[in-house]
Amino acid sequence: MNPPSRQECPGGPSERLADLLGRYAAAGLPLTSQRRTLIEVLAARSDHPTVDQIYHAVAERLPEVSRTTVYRSLEVLADLGLLERVAHPGSSVRFDTNMEPHHHFLCTRCDSLLDLPMDAVPGFRELELDCDQPLVVDEMTAFVRGTCARCAAAQ
Repeated sequence: MNPPSRQECPGGPSERLADLLGRYAAAGLPLTSQRRTLIEVLAARSDHPTVDQIYHAVAERLPEVSRTTVYRSLEVLADLGLLERVAHPGSSVRFDTNMEPHHHFLCTRCDSLLDLPMDAVPGFRELELDCDQPLVVDEMTAFVRGTCARCAAAQ
C-alpha cells in the first residue's frame, strides 16, 4: 500500500513564506537577517528537516551563522507555533511547517518522513482516549511506519 501523497500547506514555497513571515510578524518579534533566512529555508522545503539539514542550508547563504543560532531560532519558531517538532524513537528531532492537523508516515528504509492527511486513517476522528488517569489530551495523531513508494519501487 502506498501512503497518500503529502498534505501540503496551502500554496507553494512563496505562499508558505508569506504565511510564515505573517505569523512571525504577528508574534511581534524582530526579524533578524538570520531568522529571515531560516524562515526562507523552511518555506522552501516540503520535507521534515533536522537541525543539521536546516543549519547547512542556512549556512550556504549565511556562512557566518552558528549552529546554536539556528537551533535557538528553531526553538523560538516552534514555541511561537510557527512549526512543529516531530520526533520518533532513535531519530533526531525534525521540524514541520505544516501546522494543519495531520498524521506522519516514516519510511523505515530511507528514514523519510511524510505528512498524511487526517482522513488517511479512516475512523481516526472518532477515536477517544479511555484511561483511568486524569489526562488532558491536546492532540492525537497516528504515526505510521513502513516502506515509502520510492523504496518499495527500488526493491
